[in-house]
Amino acid sequence: MTTPFSGDDQEVLDQDPMRSLALDFTVFFVEEEGRWLRYALGKLRNLADAEDAVQEAGIRLYEKWDRALGGPDVRAVQAFAWKLVRASVADVFRRLGRAEAKTLKLIRHSGPEDTGHEPMDQLVDRDALRWAMEELAKTAPVQAEVVRLRQLAVDYPTIAAVCDIAPSTAKTYYCLGTRHMEYLLDPVNDHQGRGDLT
Repeated sequence: MTTPFSGDDQEVLDQDPMRSLALDFTVFFVEEEGRWLRYALGKLRNLADAEDAVQEAGIRLYEKWDRALGGPDVRAVQAFAWKLVRASVADVFRRLGRAEAKTLKLIRHSGPEDTGHEPMDQLVDRDALRWAMEELAKTAPVQAEVVRLRQLAVDYPTIAAVCDIAPSTAKTYYCLGTRHMEYLLDPVNDHQGRGDLT
C-alpha cells in the first residue's frame, strides 16, 4: 500500500506497513475510498446512495480503527474494512426497499388504475452487463461478489477473507463467475429474459 509520506518517514513505513496504517486513518480511507465507492455504486445504482454507504462504512471503520489494527496484517485490515462496506451497502438497500415499498403503496392507493404506461420496473435501464451480474447473483451470490471485488482490483487473499472462503476458492469462483457471465452475454445463446436486451 502506498502512503503520501516521503523521505525518512517513507523508509520507516516501508519496513512496517501496519505502522503506516496506525499513523493515519485518513491515509487508509483515502486510498480505499474510490474502490469502495465503485463497489457501492455498482450495487446501489445511485451516486448519492453509494456515497452515503461509503461514508457510513468510513464512520464505522473509524470507530473500530483500534480493533481493525489488531489484525495480523494489512490484508486483515482491508478485509475488515470491506466487510463494513458490504454491511453498509446492505443497510442502504434495506432503507431504500422500505422507502420504495411505502412509495408504491401510496401510488397504488392514490394513482389512477390504468395510465397506459409500462410498470416502473420495466422502465429501468436494461444494461446487458448489469443484467448478467444480477443473474449471476441470483444463482451464485458468492461468485458474483468475488467477480465484483476482483473487478475492483481487490486481491484474492483479501477477497477470501471478505467472503469467508479459501484464496484458491476465490480464484475458482472468479473463473466460474466470469465464464457464466460470458455465457449469459453471448448473443448466440437464447436465454430467458434476454428478449428485452436485443
